Order: sequence, then structure tokens, then C-alpha cells
Amino acid sequence: MPVRSAPRRPRRHAPGERDWYTGSFPPHRRRGDGGDLLRLPVQDGVERADVSIIRLPVDQSGPHVQPLFTEPRVAVLPIGHPLAGRSAVTVLDLADDHLLQAPDAVPEWRDVARELRTGECDDVPALHSVEEKLELVAAGAGICVLPLSTAAFCARPDAVAVPVDGIGPSRVCLVWVATRRSRPIQDFADAFPSLAPTA
Repeated sequence: MPVRSAPRRPRRHAPGERDWYTGSFPPHRRRGDGGDLLRLPVQDGVERADVSIIRLPVDQSGPHVQPLFTEPRVAVLPIGHPLAGRSAVTVLDLADDHLLQAPDAVPEWRDVARELRTGECDDVPALHSVEEKLELVAAGAGICVLPLSTAAFCARPDAVAVPVDGIGPSRVCLVWVATRRSRPIQDFADAFPSLAPTA
């Protein structure tokens, strides 16, 4: 999914289809650390959107957060990694690997990671997209943990996604400014769960 910084042109709708982006702000998309859509309704004190779809964790002290669904997360490994042929791995299996994302994004790994215990960890470079992260994975610079849908969408032949036992799911939520109570926001919040993927 491309990064968008400019509003999209209105698209034509089928009869009865509703445009959920008719609020006061155009839709914006930005990839976060896990390949997620991460655009809070208010960032840096500026209201940016009526409603946002985000992956936790985020600071939940200000916005209203409505859980939508969860999905498994997978470890993405270079194709030549010793664990790449396994049907599943554990967090402990990954303890000796370098994580190419902030350790707090994967607290289960952070709590067992050898490099964090010994202080021998490499810096995590500033990565601006999942594609950049997967390029480093393919080059053997480390591993990453992604939501299953993101790993499937960004799959490449020189990296493999492996399920991880003992790691929490990715949680997707609908978020809006708690003090906003407009009808379009409530309509969207009511309708969106029916559009969420099913197992």
C-alpha cells in the first residue's frame, strides 16, 4: 500500500455504496513500524482525521479506541536462515537474532533477546517502509515481526514468513477524538466491524 500525503480524488461509487471519507479531513495513509496504518486523529496537537484505523500499541490516554479485530504476527527471516524451513518457531528460537524494529514493538522478543541482555546490539536504522525492512531481512541484517496480512502482501522470494508461538497478535482498532460525537463518525464506527476480516 503506497504512502499517501495528498488527498485522493473522489471515486465513483456503486449504487448504495457510501463514501466514508466525507468528513472534514481527507484520508491519509502512513506506514508505521509494523507495516500498519498509523495516523492518529490528533498528532502534535493538530486534528488530522475524523477516524483512524490503527494497530496497537499507541497512547490510549486521549482518543476513543474501539477494538476491531486481531491477526497473528509472523517472523520474517532471510531465506537462508536456519529456522526458515520450520513450520513454526518460538520466541526463544529468535532470541539470538537481531530485530530490525524497535524492541518495544515486540515485547516478547525484547524480554528474551540476547543482544539486549549483553548490550551487544546493533542500532536499528531509520526505516520508513516495510519494503526497506524486508530488504535488510533479505540481506541477512536481521529479522522482523509483522502482522500476517502485511507479510503476505509484501512477500518476496528471498525472505520467508514463519508463525511464532508465544507472541501476541496484532490488534487493529478504530480511533477517534473522544470529544467528537458526530453522526458520520458513529455511523462509521457502527458499520466498520461488519467489514473486518473473518477467520
